[in-house]
Amino acid sequence: MTKDGHATQRGEHLVPCLALPRENTFIGVKTGKRYATGYLVFLGKEITAEDILKKLNDHPSQADRRVIESFLSALQGLTIGNVVSLQFTTDECCRLTKTAERPVVERSKRTLP
Repeated sequence: MTKDGHATQRGEHLVPCLALPRENTFIGVKTGKRYATGYLVFLGKEITAEDILKKLNDHPSQADRRVIESFLSALQGLTIGNVVSLQFTTDECCRLTKTAERPVVERSKRTLP
């Protein structure tokens, strides 16, 4: 997402920051870029903690596994299009907060002749 809340044309999959100390940000799987918010999209298949951890590193810790499992669990209460932010709880679990129903949509400024 852009800083003003618009959906970008191209995006990447986001996961919780696994670096220590834990930061309340998402990390882009491909680029490693940090994001304060993200929005849910439909992947078309079921995804597991193992699938995510394999993409991130070869030797995940049990704490990393708990973070990803809590992240996937938190996603269950949300719907496609929801804009969310992330916070870690004291027991290193993810809590997702819905900040908007959907990203800001920019209306076309074109007019018919």
